[in-house]
Amino acid sequence: MEVKTLANIKSAIKRAELNVKQNENNSAQKSAMRTAIKAYEANPTEEAFRTVSSVIDKAASKGLIHKNKASRDKARLAAKLG
Repeated sequence: MEVKTLANIKSAIKRAELNVKQNENNSAQKSAMRTAIKAYEANPTEEAFRTVSSVIDKAASKGLIHKNKASRDKARLAAKLG
């Protein structure tokens, strides 16, 4: 994997490569979260709510979204269920 960076120091180059990988993983997880939410909104069921809730909790635990946003999102989705 070739990362274009201004870094000349070996450890800085490695860190830049790790940052690129982590950004890709974070982007993929956020995308999966948005996809799960859209699927739930199209067909709100109890099972879908559990799945979406789990995905949102994982994103919050990884620091991708704030815990208060996660709670707010789950509350809004739960309101659609009832």
